[in-house]
Amino acid sequence: MLTPQDATGARIALVTGTTRGIGAAVVERLLEHGWSVLGLARQPAAFQHDRYRHLSMDLAEAGSLAETIEGEVGTSLSDTRWTRVGLVNNAATSGVLGPIESTDPAALLRHAAVNWIAPAWLIAFVLRRTPPRTPLRIVNVSSGAAVQAFPGLSDYCASKAALRMAGMVAAAELDSPLRLAPARPDTAILSYEPGTVDTAMQEEARSRPLDEYPWGRLFRDFHASGALVPPAAPASEIVDFLERDGHARFTERRLGR
Repeated sequence: MLTPQDATGARIALVTGTTRGIGAAVVERLLEHGWSVLGLARQPAAFQHDRYRHLSMDLAEAGSLAETIEGEVGTSLSDTRWTRVGLVNNAATSGVLGPIESTDPAALLRHAAVNWIAPAWLIAFVLRRTPPRTPLRIVNVSSGAAVQAFPGLSDYCASKAALRMAGMVAAAELDSPLRLAPARPDTAILSYEPGTVDTAMQEEARSRPLDEYPWGRLFRDFHASGALVPPAAPASEIVDFLERDGHARFTERRLGR
């Protein structure tokens, strides 16, 4: 269990998808800035650090998600000595990468669990478990696919749109005069579009045969033109949001804007 090492400035963040890409870059920057980090991922830990704890779990296993997280993380997160708590919903899968006619119900359920259901539940979890007066920052790693239709990405677009709306609803509830839970005066939610980042998801999209996924040429063009940015770029902006004050309750932004 991670516990506050310095009661005057101890901060903790829960980050999903921490073994590669944006998630790994976020963890690196948080550790550099003195945060404690709880990482969730299917693969073994990519970090060895006294302020990092890794939980190897599959977010698609929705049936065991709540019990595992509550048991492993709940008590630590509720410690009133933390001076700031963060959640970065980063983990995601690309989905079918093909026409909507090829959608499989079982695969769609698994995709939704990782991209939308688990992140939405984690928002609820940190809102319940973080002491009401402790500053709380939530970042949902979104995509242009949350607000724009891309052929061949029906499940990905739908799941990112659902996560975006879940964050918006959570923010609206926090400001609602009918809210039943304790007030949270210093809680802010960001829906963040990292742009075209050089990740495994991008590689998968541009590697699919064009006769199966004709829209993959767009992703090949991103790579060929040098349009992809390194994961460290969005990670820097995500950590900046976690550390700063003065945010609106809900914010949307894109890399560099």
